[in-house]
Amino acid sequence: MSKFLHAFSSFFFYLLGASFFVAYLLMRNELGAPWAAWWLKVADLPLIAVAILYGGTSLYRSVKRKEGISWPLFIFISFPLFALFLFLCALNFWGILGLPQGA
Repeated sequence: MSKFLHAFSSFFFYLLGASFFVAYLLMRNELGAPWAAWWLKVADLPLIAVAILYGGTSLYRSVKRKEGISWPLFIFISFPLFALFLFLCALNFWGILGLPQGA
């Protein structure tokens, strides 16, 4: 299962990463500015989620020694990554949540 999840997340990580690169170039050169800016605002959380999933599965597969699932290793890797994702979601929606912003 981890091999499939790793391949799945790697495909979407590279796809979304390339789309961000193209959108940034389009926005920087003022070619299709509304769509490029919209994409950079909307697709940041999916890119973060796929990047964390790709990194987590890469770490899990590199540390795991034998076949089968290692639940302690899975929990040890997934909880900090899940906390990081929640923190990045909170930063993404900081202004919407009504929290104080810096000067």
